[in-house]
Parts: sequence; structure tokens; C-alpha cells
Amino acid sequence: MQRALAFQDAAPADVVVGLEGEGHFASCSVWTGAEAALALVRAGWERFKDRRSMERLHEVGRALASEQNLDRLMDLILTQARELLQAEAGSIYLLSGEAPRREMLFAHTQNAKVKLPFHRVTMPVSLRTLAGFAALTGQCLNIEDVYRIPEDSPFTFNDSFDRQAGYRTTSVLVVPMQDTEGEVLGILQLLNRMEEDAGGIGTFSAEDERLAQSLAGQAAVAVRNAQLRGEIELLFEGFVAASVTAIEARDPVTSGHSGRVADLTVGLAEAVNATPNGAYGDLLFTDRQLREIRYASLLHDFGKVGVREQVLVKAKKLEPSQLEIILQRLRQRELERALEELSQAWKGGESFDRARWDQILVDRQAETERLMQLIRQSNEPTVMAQGVAEGLGLVEELTFTHWSGERRGLVAPEDMARLRIRKGSLSEAERLEIESHVTHTFRFLERIPWTRDLAGVPEIAYAHHERLSGKGYPRRLGAQEIPVQSRAMAIADVFDALTARDRPYKGAVPLDRSLSILEEEARDGAIDRPLLDLFIEARIFERTVPRT
Repeated sequence: MQRALAFQDAAPADVVVGLEGEGHFASCSVWTGAEAALALVRAGWERFKDRRSMERLHEVGRALASEQNLDRLMDLILTQARELLQAEAGSIYLLSGEAPRREMLFAHTQNAKVKLPFHRVTMPVSLRTLAGFAALTGQCLNIEDVYRIPEDSPFTFNDSFDRQAGYRTTSVLVVPMQDTEGEVLGILQLLNRMEEDAGGIGTFSAEDERLAQSLAGQAAVAVRNAQLRGEIELLFEGFVAASVTAIEARDPVTSGHSGRVADLTVGLAEAVNATPNGAYGDLLFTDRQLREIRYASLLHDFGKVGVREQVLVKAKKLEPSQLEIILQRLRQRELERALEELSQAWKGGESFDRARWDQILVDRQAETERLMQLIRQSNEPTVMAQGVAEGLGLVEELTFTHWSGERRGLVAPEDMARLRIRKGSLSEAERLEIESHVTHTFRFLERIPWTRDLAGVPEIAYAHHERLSGKGYPRRLGAQEIPVQSRAMAIADVFDALTARDRPYKGAVPLDRSLSILEEEARDGAIDRPLLDLFIEARIFERTVPRT
């Protein structure tokens, strides 16, 4: 206090309270005498301390408002409270549940003198404990010496920590953390007021108590906001999990794909963070951005719910029922051909020859088996051989007798077009329908009121099938228009599609061959070369496909 005072003998006399340059508290035209000057000094000093406390409370409030992680927030609350009230130690308890079964979590602690392992403990809220009493009554407790609490008090001090740590708790200030609606969210407990002048342990003053209440109120609002944010994040997590379940229910053959793509994409983003040089050396994804990437990856295929199931899970070119009809018609044609030859023989006056008839049946059956094999080969989603393509030309001319009596083509034109697909199982129209899932995904995701730090989820998912060469879909974006997050997801998506073992229409491509295919894509300018290099060098692929 002495360093903050300055006296001036000559009139007019000023009493300056505070540090140099902070201004005058009072100005007197005549000297008022020592007692009056001292009174002015004391008043000025109290005003100065109030102003300093308010300024520090504002600083604490700004700091608390900027922290959204609940664990870091509690650490910040304790640090600021101990500094503001000069406490040697402190603890925070958080309340949960509803009366009469409310519980209290020993959530955080700090001690400048002793260090012990910290364990979070949940306990019932009881009037017998200092924190429980403050929680249930909403009253502050300001105790000069906890070892001298009157026996008739409703609460007692638990000295187990003192005995275990060899510590001596003396003064204690227990303040309920009440939000704007008066609900007690937790308890702020400060131990052992440090006295600068005396160099020992003192007691918490009434002014300290008021200051602690103001701080506890700010802390309660910050804790409430952090809890609400946590609840919102849990809501999003539940929504994303439910959405992934819906995707996999619609397309069971790709079950697990979304989770693997998310794991690979986030892993690649973390590798970018860990690489201080190269094309992305200056890029650093925050924890929030990593969560945004994860959500976008988990939901990148959600639009498949808007694609017809028979197209979505189509493993062969023809539906089983369509293939069955064609094979049945071939059998019918076999009998028709055999009966036709027998009929011509009878009409020509030939006598019945059992051996010849048996040979006709064998020949027609062998022809049918060859045609059936040709149809089955054509129905596979692999690259069609030239011989199979030529054989389809012969099948196209075959007919059978419809139930109406008219002759019709054995394979309907639309089925023949599907069998002629050179690679894969999808027709051009079906392929476009599958590709439309990206647009469906974006339209679905953009309707969700994402929080500010998740606002990029729709756009990241929208671009995961775009290619740097401009030949991706659905918008054919150029390289500069594709977000880095989407470029990373594209690598993860292609890799998992190649190595997946659960696809009925193809086998899993070996790891080395899958990486070679990605290399070819990078050479062709389709996917991001620096990101692929990181994917391989950091062995991100081992998250889903360990190298054997």
C-alpha cells in the first residue's frame, strides 16, 4: 500500500492513490490535516482495490468465455480463483442428477504446496460435508480454521487428504457456483488464504467472499455453456452414428466403409499436422477441424438412402429374377428345338428311332449348357472378354415361344443392353443414379443447422468424388475448388474401396497393388500427390489394412 501512495505538502494538496500515471483521487485547496488525509487515503485505497478487482474479474470473464473444453475450463477457473484470492489450494466439485439422488463429482484440484495423484470420485451430496452443505443450501462457508468447527455445526471437515499428504488445511472458503437461474452447478472451494505481509496463512475476508461469489457466478455460466456445448456434441455424435447405421442398413455390403474412411482421412489430416515441411507444411488442422473432417467422412455416403436399393446393392448386371427367366427360356428353347426336329422326322415319314432321339436331346442339352455358360459369364461385372461379347451377338438372334403363342426374342433388349456392359455391373443410367448419391448427401447435410465450427461438413462431403483433373463428379470441379479435406477423403475412399473384403461383386485388391493404383491416379493428376505421399510415408493405410 505504501508504494501506491504519494503525498504533496504544498496547496493545493492532492491525494494520489494507485500507481504512477493513474491519476488523482482527491484534490484539496487547503491542507485538511493528517487524519482527514489518512481517511481519504483509506477510501481511495478501497476504491482502487475495488476497481482492480473488477478489472481482474472482467479479465477472468473474458478468459472463461473463450474456453469451451470443460476440463481446461475447470483448470482455468481454479487458476484464476487462486490467483485472485491468493489461495494456496482449491478444488471444484460438479453436481449431477436430480434430488433426492444428486451426486457430486470431485472434478478438479490444485495445490501449490503438495502433489498427489488426482482421481475423480463421485459421492452423494450430503449436508455433513462442506461442499455438500453449500450445494444443498446455496450458502457460502467462510471458515477461519476447519479444525475448530463447532461440534454443533451441521457439517464437518474431512481431514483424510491432510493426513495422507501431510498437509495442514486452515482457512477455507466454499462458494456455490450458481447459474443465472439460481441452480447450483458446482462448488468452488479455496484453501489457505496466503498473507503477503505476514508470510503465512491468513483468513478469507468478507471482501474475498464477495469476490469469490462473483467469480463463482461467472464460472457457473461458463460451466453451463461448456456442458450445453458438450450435450450438443453428444447430440451430433448420436445423430452421426444413427445416420451411419441407416447408410449401412441400406447398403449392407459396404458395412464399415464410412468408419474406415473417417479413420483414414483423420489419420491423414493428423499426418499433415505432424509434417512441418512440404506442400502442406504451413497447414495445421485444429481439434475442431479434425472433428469436422471426421463427421464429413462418416456422412460422405449418406445420400445413398436416396438411391434405389436394387441399384445400390447390385452385384451382377442382371437381377437374379431376370437371369432366372433367361435361363428358363433357354431350357424351353432346348425342348422346342428337340420337338421340332422330331416333328420334321415324323412329317417326312421316318420311323421312330430311339437312339437318334436320345442323341437329339443330348445335342440340344449341350447347346443349352454352352449358352447358359455364356449368359452367366456375360452377367459377371468383370471386364468382358472378346469371345463372350461375340457370343452375345448370336444369343441376340435366338427366340422362344411366348405363352401367347407368338415368337419373341429370348433376351429382352433392355436385358441384352445390360449384359453388354463392358465393365462393372451398372448401366449408364444406373451409374448416374449411383453418382447422384453425392448430391443427395449435400442436400441432406446442408439442411442441418451445424454449429459454426462444423459448418464445412456439407461442402467437404460434397467434393469427395471430385478429381484434380476436373474429371470427377458431380460438379467437375477444378483443383483450386476442391478443399484439402476433400482431397484427403478421396484418397481414403478409393483406398478402402480397393481393399474392402466385403464386396460381393469383386475381391479385395492386395495392399501393394492398391497403393500402385493410387500412384497411377496421382500420376494422371486425379488425386493429390503430396497427400498420397504422406498417406504412404506415414503408413496411414495400416489403420485399416495392416501390412503382412
